[in-house]
Amino acid sequence: MTTKKFFVAALVCCLSLGFFSKASANSWRVNSDKRANANFQDLNAAMADERVADGDTLYMDKRCTIATEQTISKKVTIIGPGYFIGENDADEAYFSNTINLEADGIKLTGLHTSTIQVRANKAVIERCRVTGIVAGDMKAYENDEADIHSCFIQGHIIGNADNGSGEDWVITNNIFYDTEYNGMCIEHLRNVIIDHNSFYKTGWQEVLYDVKNSSFTNNVVMKTNVGYYFKNTSPEDNNIFSHNVLTTNLGNDYPNNKQIDVTPSLVFISPEALNRDTAYELPEDSPARGYAEDGSDCGPFTGAHPYVMSGYPLYVPRFESITIPSQPDANGNLPVRIVVKNQNQ
Repeated sequence: MTTKKFFVAALVCCLSLGFFSKASANSWRVNSDKRANANFQDLNAAMADERVADGDTLYMDKRCTIATEQTISKKVTIIGPGYFIGENDADEAYFSNTINLEADGIKLTGLHTSTIQVRANKAVIERCRVTGIVAGDMKAYENDEADIHSCFIQGHIIGNADNGSGEDWVITNNIFYDTEYNGMCIEHLRNVIIDHNSFYKTGWQEVLYDVKNSSFTNNVVMKTNVGYYFKNTSPEDNNIFSHNVLTTNLGNDYPNNKQIDVTPSLVFISPEALNRDTAYELPEDSPARGYAEDGSDCGPFTGAHPYVMSGYPLYVPRFESITIPSQPDANGNLPVRIVVKNQNQ
C-alpha cells in the first residue's frame, strides 16, 4: 500500500469512529464540497430530507464552509471539528451566515459560527467559536432555557425579555473577546445564570444591560475602557453579584467581589494574544486564583462546564499527529505512526 493510500485509509477509519459511534440514532456527514461525497452539502438539505429525524447527529467535515443562511427545524445535534486547530483556521467548519434554531433541544458543538438566532426552547450552544451574536429572536418565538457553555464569543448575547421570552438561560465557562463590537456583552435576559466566564472588553458600553433576577458569579472582567459596566446593580433589579474579579468597584451592596487594576497581564497569561483561547489561562499569581465561591479559580477553566481549548467536541476522535519516515528502514518497511486522541473531557 502506498503512503498516500495508507493515510487515506487511516483517515477514513478515524472519521468512522466519530461519525458512527452512536447506534441509537442515525449519523450523517455534511460537507459543502461535492467532491467529499458527504450525505449533504448543507444543513438546509439535511432538514429537507425525510430520512433525517429528531435525535440524529450531523457531523461537519473539516474545512466545510457554508455561506448561505441555514435553518435547523429538527431536534438534532450538529458537531464540528473544533476551532483554533493549531494555527490553521481553515480546518474549522465555518458558517459565515445566520443559523436559525427552530426546534426545541437543538445542540451545536465544535463549530465556528456567525449569528445564531434562537427561535425555540432548550437550545444548547457548546464549545463553539461565535463571531457575531447569539440572539433570542425578537419575533414571536419562544426561546427560553438556552444553555451557552464553553464558547469563544467575539460578539454578544441578546435575549428577548421585552417580549416575555429569553428566560432561564445558563451562560457558563465562556470567553468573551470584544474589541470590535461597541455594545453590551449580555443583554435583555431574565432569570439567567452567568457563571465562570471571562470577559475582555475594550468598548465603553456595559458588560450587562437589562439583565434582572439573575446571578453574576465567579467571573473575570477586564474592561480597558472604564465607561459603563453593569446597568442592573440596583436592589430592585434583584441581581446577585458575588466572587467576581473585575476592573470596577461594585460598592457596599456587593462586598464579595475583588477590584483589580486595568492590567490584562494580571489575569491573562498571554495578554498579547487575546484573540486566541490559550491566552485566558491564569498566571500563577493571578488574583482570580482561589477566589471562586467554592475556593476554586474564577474564570472559564473551572466550574460546571470547564472550557476546553479549541472546542474539541466530547468523545469525538481526532488526529493528534502522523509521522511518515522519508525512507524505509533496514528491513524495507515504512513504519507510519498515527496518534489518534479521543476527546474525553
